[in-house]
Amino acid sequence: MTSEYDRRTFFLCWLVTYLGQAYLSMFFLYPVALQRQGIPLALSGWLMSIFSVGSMLMRPAGSILNERLGVRKSLLYASVFLFCCSMPLLFFRSFNALLVARGLMGLFYGVVMLAVTTYQALSIPEERRGSLYAWIAVAYVLPQLSIVPLSEFLISSISVQAFLALAPAVAAATFLISKNLPKLKNFSKESKVNSESDSQENSLSPDQDSKVVFPASSQQWGSWGEMVRVKGFWPLVLTLLTWSFVNTSTLQYMPAFIRSRGLIASSFVAANAGVSLSLRLFATRFMDLIDRRTGAALAITLMGAVVVGTRFAFSNHLFFLLGLIYGLGMGLGFPMILALMPDVFPERLRPKGIAIGTLLMESGFIFTPFIISYGGGFFGLGNVMAFIGVTALAGGFFLSLHVWRKA
Repeated sequence: MTSEYDRRTFFLCWLVTYLGQAYLSMFFLYPVALQRQGIPLALSGWLMSIFSVGSMLMRPAGSILNERLGVRKSLLYASVFLFCCSMPLLFFRSFNALLVARGLMGLFYGVVMLAVTTYQALSIPEERRGSLYAWIAVAYVLPQLSIVPLSEFLISSISVQAFLALAPAVAAATFLISKNLPKLKNFSKESKVNSESDSQENSLSPDQDSKVVFPASSQQWGSWGEMVRVKGFWPLVLTLLTWSFVNTSTLQYMPAFIRSRGLIASSFVAANAGVSLSLRLFATRFMDLIDRRTGAALAITLMGAVVVGTRFAFSNHLFFLLGLIYGLGMGLGFPMILALMPDVFPERLRPKGIAIGTLLMESGFIFTPFIISYGGGFFGLGNVMAFIGVTALAGGFFLSLHVWRKA
């Protein structure tokens, strides 16, 4: 089915994505809760980092679970275990016990997000990927405007326990909504690795309640070796790494850079978030009309140019303007980046392809802090940010003018 898409299914998938990001966003306030529980700030860094490490480590293994158990079943099991691992936060006070719990939470959270992302990649029709992934991108931003304020309210006005109870509640809601997702259509091992036929076979049919039948052995799914030989794999890798490099650097360190100049960080952050969210809400159809390979690369170029421009900004007005421009790149680029993964990988390779793709997208959260913290100490934060901007600017042009044209 390519002419019609089950809106109810997409809405359920969108809700699961929103809940997954809500689970992640609420823990932006976790260091505050830990300090109120008497845990030093230095130790809270370990409890924050172990979650991210666990989530990333589970991506390759999670793709195998998706293939062996099925995407929907993996999502259900992982959300149950996520609920179980979230409950101890309400009762544990020992640092070691919390470290174990947070590590396990990261593992199962990684499976949840990988499963729902794979479900989207296998079910969304090719001709609707641009617009529907734009709506999915809204689910990544919305928790920052809803769950983060709620979390802050619970900690400051009610209790830390009420805040911590939010985590198992979100995990339980994820399970209950995931139960209503329809099963994917049968996957035949005779399916050809053909992107055109895949785009017509991947959709969900609202008129069928067919039982999911995934290949019984890993040989019927594509192999890791086959994945790297797919046309467009290496351009996708370079695109995701360049995107991760510039985006994670900006998200984590642009506020600190702006504050170092005695200015208001929200002048950039709010402008970026406002434009980005508006584009994802009101320019969804436009996403279906543009070439996603070139569009994603040019979005990276624009974002890199903005980061370079911040080196020469010395007023809140200039940072606000640059935030608006950055929001254009972020608002258009992120949905196209998400849609590129199912564009490149045929159906039989998508569980592995989505696992590697999401791993690369999040890798910047691990390596950019080291580059910026050590580089900033030697050369200054502004110079390091400018270097990152130049790298993204050049990388985006190279991807759009050379790499993707040869793919």
